[in-house]
Amino acid sequence: MEKPWYKQFWPWFLMLIPFSVIIAMIITLTIASGYGDNPMVVDDYYKKGRGINTQVEKVQAAQALNIEFAFNQNDKQFTLAYTSGAPSQLTALKVNFYHSTLAEKDFSVTLTADGQGLYRGEMLNNQEGKWTITITPFDNSWRVSQQVNLPAYRELAIKPLTYGV
Repeated sequence: MEKPWYKQFWPWFLMLIPFSVIIAMIITLTIASGYGDNPMVVDDYYKKGRGINTQVEKVQAAQALNIEFAFNQNDKQFTLAYTSGAPSQLTALKVNFYHSTLAEKDFSVTLTADGQGLYRGEMLNNQEGKWTITITPFDNSWRVSQQVNLPAYRELAIKPLTYGV
């Protein structure tokens, strides 16, 4: 006499394959849900695109004024100085540091010039890696941005470039 189906090996083996896929899917979804939203994905790409066009106009304004900076870093201290295009009145500058992959490391510093025309600031902890430094004046009329690797062991030139805006 032949055994009933539930005592056979092959039906259970064939049912094990879809059940193992379901269990793997549940585990994957559990792990993925722990990471939250992806900050690299933009919901309203149209508004973001219009904002990029505005930023390009600000970079072109900096190019028209021939604005360039020299960036020096010494441990956690850094200095910025105009190498060309310095205005007659040295207004405050807003310097943003954007990490290339980790948004929670981003920070911003507002700097004023000292008597020698240098802008001095202090870096936050753990500034190693690839960063984008963005410099804008107090009135937000132009914008200079450059990707750099920190810590900087030499003087870096920060110029208004339209790529990577």
